[in-house]
Amino acid sequence: MSELRDYQKRVIDEIYSTWRQGKRAILLAMPTGSGKTRTFSELAKHFCDRHQRVLLLVHREELLWQSRNTLEQTLRSPIGIIKADQPMHLEHLVQCASVQTLVRRLEKKEIDLGAISLVIVDEAHLSLAPSYLSILKNFPEALILGVTATPSRLDGRGFDRLYEALVVGPSVSELIWRGFLADYDVLAPESFLPTEEGIRIAGGDFNSADLAERIDRRYVAGCAVDAYLRHAHQKRCVVFAINLDHSKAIAERYRTEGIAAEHIDGETVPKERQAILERFRGGETSVLCNVNLFTEGFDVPEIEVIQLCRPTKSVALHLQMLGRGLRPKNGRKALVLDHAGNCLRLGGAKAERNWTLQGLVEEVPELEPVTEAYIEQQFMAIDKPQIDLPNLPKRRVEIYETDADFYSIPTHSELETHLAQQAYRQPPQPRIASRRSPSDSVQKQPPRDRRSISNRPIAPKGSPNVSSASRSSRPSRQLSPLQKVSKAAIDLAEMLEGILIWVWRSWFPPKRNQIDVSKKYKRPPNYR
Repeated sequence: MSELRDYQKRVIDEIYSTWRQGKRAILLAMPTGSGKTRTFSELAKHFCDRHQRVLLLVHREELLWQSRNTLEQTLRSPIGIIKADQPMHLEHLVQCASVQTLVRRLEKKEIDLGAISLVIVDEAHLSLAPSYLSILKNFPEALILGVTATPSRLDGRGFDRLYEALVVGPSVSELIWRGFLADYDVLAPESFLPTEEGIRIAGGDFNSADLAERIDRRYVAGCAVDAYLRHAHQKRCVVFAINLDHSKAIAERYRTEGIAAEHIDGETVPKERQAILERFRGGETSVLCNVNLFTEGFDVPEIEVIQLCRPTKSVALHLQMLGRGLRPKNGRKALVLDHAGNCLRLGGAKAERNWTLQGLVEEVPELEPVTEAYIEQQFMAIDKPQIDLPNLPKRRVEIYETDADFYSIPTHSELETHLAQQAYRQPPQPRIASRRSPSDSVQKQPPRDRRSISNRPIAPKGSPNVSSASRSSRPSRQLSPLQKVSKAAIDLAEMLEGILIWVWRSWFPPKRNQIDVSKKYKRPPNYR
C-alpha cells in the first residue's frame, strides 16, 4: 500500500489530539479525491493492531466494495461484509456494513457485533438521517469518525447535534497546486434555464419535476451532444441529468450521433451496473449518463469530461459532481461543460469555503480591489443574455434549435470564491455589473456585448488589460440551420420591401416633384 501523504498524517494526528481532549465524535472534511478512504483505513489499522473492533458504515454498493478493497490492502487481512445476500464473518475485527442491511438486522436483533471501539461513517453528510442515528445509538461507548467531502446539508441543519469537533483537510486549490488533483477548465454555454422563476424549491434544491417540465429533454440532449462534439470529442465523459427520462434521452441522442453512450441509474441490476462501469473504464463506452448515482464514491480516474445538465442550488451536490473529474490525469486538465449555470451560481471547486459544524459561513476572504473591479466590469456581466426556449408546444422544440456559443469561465480561486460568496449571502438572482461612483479609483468601462469578452482569461494583477490577440482568437459563431433560415428570410423581406418602395415611387411620384412645363417656359410680360 502507498505511503500516507503529509496532509493525511496531519489530519490523523489532529483526530487523535481531538479524541484525547475528550471529544468522542469527530467530523473529517476532505475534498473529493484527496484520499479519504486511505486515511480512515489507516486509522482502522491502528485499532486492529490493538485488537479493537471497527465498524464502517456505507450506503451504496459501489462504496462498500471500494472501501473493502482499500481496507484489505491496508490491513492485509480479510474484512467482514454485512450486506443482503452476502455471508457474514463476524469474527473479523473490521466489519464493512451496508446501512440499509445493518439497521434492519439490528432492529430485528439478528446480529451482535460485540464491543465496537470505532464507528466510521463514510459520506457523513448523510449521517443525520434516522437510519444512521438508529445504528449509532447501539454503540454508545464507541468513538465516531464521520468522513465527507462536503459538510453541508440542504435542509440547513448543522452537524453539531451529532459531532463535537470538525477536522478540515487541505483545500482543492492546494491539492491541484501539488499535483494530487487535476486542474480544470469550465466552458459554459448560454444556460437552458433562463430564469429560476416558477421553479419550486424542495428540500433546499430545485424541484426535479419542475425542472423536467420547464426544460425539454430533447433540447437538453441536443445541447449536450453539440457541446461534446465541439469541445470533447472522443473523451470519456460523465453526464449528470435532471431525471431518468432526461438521462435516457441524452444517451439515446449520443448513440444517434454514433457515440458509444449508456444510461445507468439506481434501479439498474447490480451485475449489469458493474458491466456498464467496466465498459466505461475499458474505453468501450465513451459517455455515461446518470441521475445522482455518481455524486458520491464513484472513483474512476479515466473521467476526462464532466457534463452538468442538472441545475442545482446545493453546494454539496455541485462539488460532488465536479469532483468526479478531478482525479490526476498525467498533467492534463479536466473539462467541465456547465449547461446548468452551476459554476456561476455557486462558484467552482477552487473557491475557499469556510466549513463549520453548522455548515457554510458567510465570511470568506476579501478580494483585492483590482481583481474585484475586473470581475465587476468584465465577468459578472457574462450571464446577462440568456437563451429563451421558443414559445412552442414541447413536441415542436427540435434538437437543431440548441446551437449556442460557449464561454470560457476563468477558474481563478479568488473569482470562484467571489461567486461562492454571492451564493451564500443572498438568494439567487440575475447578476449584473454593479454601478460605481465617479470617485472610484477604477474608471467605469462602457457596457460591452457578451461576445466581446468570451474565452478571455483573467489578466495578471500587474497587467489588468487583455491583449488584442486574445480578442481575435475566438472563432466566429456557427449558425444553426434554423438561425440561417431566419436570417435569410429577414434579408429577403428587406429586399422585397426595397423593391416595392422603388416601384411605388416610380409609378406614383409625389405631386411636389411634378413640373408644370407651361409655367416653366412661359415668357415674362416685359419680354421683347
